[in-house]
Formats: sequence, C-alpha cells, structure tokens
Amino acid sequence: MATPESVKPGLNGSLHAADWSIINGMGTRRSQHGRVHAPTRRPTTRRRGPVKSPPRSGRIIDYQGLFEQAPDAILVVDSKGHYINANPAACVLTGHTRDELLQMRIGDLTIPSERTRSAERFDLLQKTGRTRSDHILQRKDGTQVPVEAHAIKLGDRTYQTVIRDITERLDSQQELQRSLDAYSTLVDLCHAAVIAADSKGRITSWNPAAEALFGYSAKEAGGMSITKLIPRRLRRKHLSGFRRHADSAGEEPFGRTIYTEALRKDGTEVPIEISVAVGRQADTPVFTAVVRDFTEHRDMIEKLNDALQRLQFHVVRMPLAYIVWDTDFRVVEWNPAAERTFGYAKNEALGKHAYDLIVPPDAVSAVEAVWFDLLKGDTSSHSINANVRRDGSRLTCEWFNTPLRDSAGRIRGVASMVMDVSKREAMEAQIRNAQKLESLGVMASGIAHDFNSSLMIILGNTALLRSVKGLPAGAIEHIELIEEAGSRADMLIKHLLAYSRTGRHNPQPTDLNTVIQDAIKFVRSSIGKQHDLKLRLADGLATILADRSQVEQILLNLCLNAREAMADGGAIGITTRHAELTAADVARCVPHDSRPGRYVVMVVTDTGCGMDEGTVTRVFDPFFTTKVEGHGLGLAAVLGILRQHNAMVMIDSTPGAGTEVQVFFPIHQEETKPKRRQPARKRRS
Repeated sequence: MATPESVKPGLNGSLHAADWSIINGMGTRRSQHGRVHAPTRRPTTRRRGPVKSPPRSGRIIDYQGLFEQAPDAILVVDSKGHYINANPAACVLTGHTRDELLQMRIGDLTIPSERTRSAERFDLLQKTGRTRSDHILQRKDGTQVPVEAHAIKLGDRTYQTVIRDITERLDSQQELQRSLDAYSTLVDLCHAAVIAADSKGRITSWNPAAEALFGYSAKEAGGMSITKLIPRRLRRKHLSGFRRHADSAGEEPFGRTIYTEALRKDGTEVPIEISVAVGRQADTPVFTAVVRDFTEHRDMIEKLNDALQRLQFHVVRMPLAYIVWDTDFRVVEWNPAAERTFGYAKNEALGKHAYDLIVPPDAVSAVEAVWFDLLKGDTSSHSINANVRRDGSRLTCEWFNTPLRDSAGRIRGVASMVMDVSKREAMEAQIRNAQKLESLGVMASGIAHDFNSSLMIILGNTALLRSVKGLPAGAIEHIELIEEAGSRADMLIKHLLAYSRTGRHNPQPTDLNTVIQDAIKFVRSSIGKQHDLKLRLADGLATILADRSQVEQILLNLCLNAREAMADGGAIGITTRHAELTAADVARCVPHDSRPGRYVVMVVTDTGCGMDEGTVTRVFDPFFTTKVEGHGLGLAAVLGILRQHNAMVMIDSTPGAGTEVQVFFPIHQEETKPKRRQPARKRRS
C-alpha cells in the first residue's frame, strides 16, 4: 500500500484504490507497447488525509498494470501542470516518447490557439476536482487529432487526465448530420406529404407537400393534433388504430398502407393513401406517415376497373377462344370459349405448355416458326394450324396472334384469338368436291349419251350382219368380237350414267338382307372359288327405300374391288346391321351432305393389301384407278348410286391389313314415323 509520501504513481507499482477508480473502470484491451520506466522526478507535496486499508480480499490489485495496459491515453500532472507520468497509449496518441512527455506541461499538447483555454481548464480542475472537454491535440509530427479529455483530482496536488481519440465519433456524427440534412432535404422536396407525430398524436414535423395537401402551414401544424386531419365520422376508428400501433411500436415498424378520407383546413374531404412507420425514441413511440392525394389515382383506378370489367365481359362472352401465353408458351388466361373449343377446363389449362395441351406432334414445327416470329415482335401473325382436343380428336383452327409488351416495350407474352374452322374447312372441301363431281357428272352424262347413240348403231348393224346367211366362219368370229366389245362399252356407259345420276332409278321399300341373298350366287361366281365369301346378316333389319338393281350393282362392285386387292386369295365378308351416326361420324363419310341419325349398314371387308390415306381420299374420283387395266369408274358409279339413295359410304383401310367399306342407307321414313292412334268410335245407343 502506498504511503502519502509515495503517492507518485509508477515508483512502487501501486496507488491508493480511490485514486485509480477511473482506471479500474476502463476496458481491458492490451496496448501494443511495453511498460515504461518510472519518472525520476518526485512530487513536492505530501498527500493529506487518512491512509485507506487495502482490500479485504487479501489480493493487491495491480493498478500499475491497468495503467500501462489502458486503451486510452492517461497523463498524470502535478499542481504546476507538469506531466509526471504517461502510459503507452498516451505515447501512441501524441507521438512523443514517455521521457519527452515528462518534460512537457499542460498546454504543450494543444494547438496554439487553444493553449489559453487549456490553462483555464486546468485552473477549473484545481478548483472543482473534475473537468471534461473536447479540444484539438497536436501530435509530435504536427498533425492534429480531435480528442475528448476527462480530468480528475487524484490527491491534494496530483491530477489525472484520460484522453480519447474521437476522430471516428466525429466522422460518424458528421455522417449522421449529413444523412439528417439529406433526409430533411428529401422530405422537403418529396411530392407526398410527410408528417411526424409523437405518442400523443401531436404533429412534430410537417413538410411543404403537407402544407399543399391539407392547407395548414408548418407553423400552424406544429403541435396540432392529428385528429384535426381526420373527418369526424372516422376519428374513433383512426384513434383505435393509432393506439394499437403505439402499443406495438418496434414490433411492426412498417404498418400497412391504407386508403381513407382526410379533412383539409377548409373543411373539404380528400381521398388519401397513407403509409405509417412506427418506431421508438427514448422508449417513446414516434410515428412517421407518408400521405398521398389519391383523387387522380382513384379516378384512374375506377376508369381502369370499368374498362377491365367491360373487357372481361367481352372475353367471357365472346364466341372465339381467347388465350394468353407467357414467354415460355404456357397458358396464362383461358376463356370459356377456349374450354368449349379444346375441351379443357380453365384450371386444367392454366400453366400448361401448348405442346402438352393442344398442339399435335406433327404440327410442332409449323407452330414453332409462328411462335418465334411473335417473340421477335411480329404484330400481324395469322395462321391456320392443326390442333387436338382433350379427347384426342383433331380440329383445324384459325389463329390471330399479337405480342403483349410491358411499359419498357419488352415482350411479356402473346394474346391469341382462336376460331375452330374444322366445319368450314370440311364444308369448303365438300363444296369443291361437289363442284368437281358435278362438272364431271355433266361431262360423263354427255359422253355416255353420245357414246350410247354410236354404240347402238354399232350393235344394231352387228345384229343385222348376224342375220345374213352364208357368212364365212371368220366373219362370224369378228362379229362376236364386236358384240363382246360393245357389251363392255355398254357397261361403261351404265357406270357413267350411274355416276352422273341420270340412269334409271326406281326406288321401292326394300329389305337389304333379301337383296344380298338374291345376289350372292352371282357375286360368288364373279369373285372366283379362290376367295372365301362369308355372310353375317342381322335379324330384324329395318326397311330401306332403294332400287334393287342398283344396290346389287353396289355390292358387286365392292366385292370385285375386294377380289382385286387379294390377288393370292383371301376372305371377303358381307355384314349387315343398324348404326347410330353422330355428326363426327357423318363428317368422315362420303358424300358429306348427310345427316346424323339411324341407318342400315352394309359392310364389305377384305384381307387384302389395303390402301394408304391418300388413296382412300381419291377412290371415288372418276377415272382414278390403281389397277393396270382398270378404268376408274366402278366406285365412281357406286358414289353416284349412293347420292340417288341419300346414302353414304365410309372406308377404313390400312396398308397390309385389309379394307372395310361401310355403306349407310337411311331407314325408310314410313317406319320412322310414329303411328297415329285412331280415335275410338262412339257406340250408337
């Protein structure tokens, strides 16, 4: 324990505990410098007062170690202002060595302009025993450092100063001040009203935009209650929300944005958008609100809402499918017409890729070309594509597409309007086919009649030659050849007349099974023994209105075609049954102008070579044939007969797997009409 005579710190390594209280409260960061030797100069005064006992714990605190390792600069001075001790941190801060500092006095470390004030502060320290000041310290190299100095009286004539470099603190304060200045400038320049209020709802800040919005000047608004800005009918609700936010300040620093009405100074109301931030200052909630005049925005929203409602009404009610795609070709919007066209409900279609939804694999390449053009900015895209429905059926659609752009002009999607043109395409094909067949029929009819006139002359003269007696054998053989050729020509003429629908036609109520059974013997002899003929006729078949001879001709032509498809032999099947045809079934038949309903069906099948799709579409064209010696009029004649009977035909064929030909005859109308009930006769009394 130090005695009063040995109060000078640094000589015996210890000080009175009370003298070192300020050091004992400092941090424990170690200095990078080592210890320094104690000064040789001793104080000229004795310390007065009682000597305190050491701590009862039995430990002697190493106050000298704390002094040496303190992170802040510590200087000890005597009553005349001479430095009598300095720790390593003081050497680092001032740039002087410890010995140099012990040769200096109060004022030598301050800039010249502050030395007078330094002397005044030292006088005050001697009087009061404690001072605090901020000043500029001048280092040995001439540089200046802002410092904070705390000085206390250690003994009767000994004083200690703790000096801290406050450069970083001042920089932070300056940065904070710059931020505050910038914030203040930003608030003043802000187009929205920025209002601050304390926990009691009194306005503490009011920018120029608030003056313009509410009509109160900043002077009038200062200290005013925020309730004056709220219409009377809404005050209770707003005050309740104000208290709730005050109680939860800090938990929800950014409140919700709300839309309400505000009250101006002149008593008028204005719609506003208000966003409130809640924080704490000295454990007291503070409020900052950003308020915008919502009048124009509300009017714009109402107009936009009206326009959207009208657009939505049109989109929902329009007969065309309306689809919006994102840039990844996935569905964003899907209206009811799209549901009807493609069979997918809206929730099934949203988010799906077009290739997984409505584009068949064989149409992907064509659709991709159109899609890439749209993403490049093509604003006039129009295409007709094959598509597929949910049930797998195909349809043809006409697409009108346009890219959608954002405010920056970037493409953000594509809008499509779609029309199902399958029926139109089929009807146009039917019209083209009907016009072609009509023109061919007119031509065939003219040729048949003219050719028939010439043929009658040839056959008539041939008959006259046969009546001449005594003709040589060679002449008779030539006459027979002429008659055989004439018979073949007569058959061609009958086919042409049947195709052109100008031949004899005598329809009668007919049982199709009976016609087939009567003609089967002739058919068997025509197809040959190497082909097996199988019958499967339905019982109770409905009556049709038909010309027996023409139905027999249809059966014979179909069986001969089946025989030609099986050069090495095979099986031909003839089946009858009833069928209920839908519109989709009728669309696959020829001719295309028939109606859905119940029909009597005659089916002819073979196990021959079959046909590809291109051949199937042309088999009924006049003069089209795949046979070397064929004339291409057999099935054309069948088509002409079917037209006369309002019947139709459907062909299903696969190369290498045979062919199935279904002929549909409408049921005789007398059977389809319900019988009228005869009124009961009244008995005579």
